Amino acid sequence: MNERPPAAHGRHPVIGHTVSLLRGPLDAIQRWGRTDEDLVRLQIAGQTMVLVTAPDPAKQVLATDSESYQKAELVRDRLGTLQGNSLVLLEGQQWRDRRQTLQPAFRPAEVSATGAVATDHAREMVATWGPGASIRVVDETRTFVLGVLAEALFGLELRNEQTPIHEAATDILARLDLRSPSTYLPEWVPTPTNRRFQRAVSTLHDRLDVVVDDGGSDDSLLGRMRAAGLSSSEMRDELIALLFAGYDSTATALSCTLGLLGTHPQIQADLRRDLAVSLDGTPTAEDVHSLDVLDAVVEESLRLYPPQYLLFREPTADTTLAGYQVSAGTPVVVAPWVLHRDPTFWEAPSAFRPERWLDGGPDCPEYAYLPYGGGPRYCLGANMADQLLRLAVAVVCQHGRFRASEPVSVTAGPTLAVDETLRLRLTD
Repeated sequence: MNERPPAAHGRHPVIGHTVSLLRGPLDAIQRWGRTDEDLVRLQIAGQTMVLVTAPDPAKQVLATDSESYQKAELVRDRLGTLQGNSLVLLEGQQWRDRRQTLQPAFRPAEVSATGAVATDHAREMVATWGPGASIRVVDETRTFVLGVLAEALFGLELRNEQTPIHEAATDILARLDLRSPSTYLPEWVPTPTNRRFQRAVSTLHDRLDVVVDDGGSDDSLLGRMRAAGLSSSEMRDELIALLFAGYDSTATALSCTLGLLGTHPQIQADLRRDLAVSLDGTPTAEDVHSLDVLDAVVEESLRLYPPQYLLFREPTADTTLAGYQVSAGTPVVVAPWVLHRDPTFWEAPSAFRPERWLDGGPDCPEYAYLPYGGGPRYCLGANMADQLLRLAVAVVCQHGRFRASEPVSVTAGPTLAVDETLRLRLTD
């Protein structure tokens, strides 16, 4: 009989690893990941979890044995009220059918067509940034990404900061913050955070039900979902899942990339010089993947700050992973945050070094780098998010030089969350 994975360092009697996670989730996760073991066992809020700390078992969970794993119950519990009928939480044949319905919106031709939308929105954004302006990075990037995805995918106009997503986001994301005790309690427990979450979700559902019933052309993703026979609640949940992914994940990636460039003026200058030489005017979807310096900057930013820093699965039956026994239903956490900063694969892992991606890129295992996940459940919108990110960075850098007010700082929510005090100051 195989043994259970060894306990991670720092386990306390009764409370296990809970206090360390509450005090500093990202530091704790990285500290637990510094081990020669491929898996370690955690005890969080009375529940046993397994943290994957190496590429091979990550590949086994996400790809090789993916049919033997499902989304962890703790994810279903925390997102079910918000978007329970969405692709993110479906399993088995339901998941395959829904992915087939949504897939056409993310084919290469459709992704390329969104490039003009992204560029237009980016140019509108920077047009309001005059010399010396101080820009609230998180606010700007969230509004920008949300507007692009709403128009490109759903034919909706969401260009201002008082959209249903903006209004509900704070209370919804607070419920999913790893530093909040409410995250580890059932939703029915009447904490102030849980009550605000329930009110925010109810209001969001009501407002987006109207959007679903009234909006979306026949050739938009809403129209395609309607034609495929999805119910109004299923369409609403997909709308929430995709727009929150943009609001949270893609905006985080863009904020981090701009913040890193704002604290590394020489890298920013190198990128601006490469854009000036390689582009004839505004960047297009066809340009972005032929720009080596831009590609390196974005890849390195996603390495340091992968928005989806934790991926939760659980085996549907007792299984063996990396030589250890893992019981059915045990949450298995694949941690890009750990893998992307492992000194085994990355020299100076905490440093922002885009040059590591030039001249053939880093020599590391496939699953040592997975900013968009891996296996069959690889992020459906990865190519669209990647293109949007590159186009926005290029347009901002073409607009002028900028400095960040402080180094990039992130916290552990449902995705990484950038400190909202981060500002960019335009220097010319």
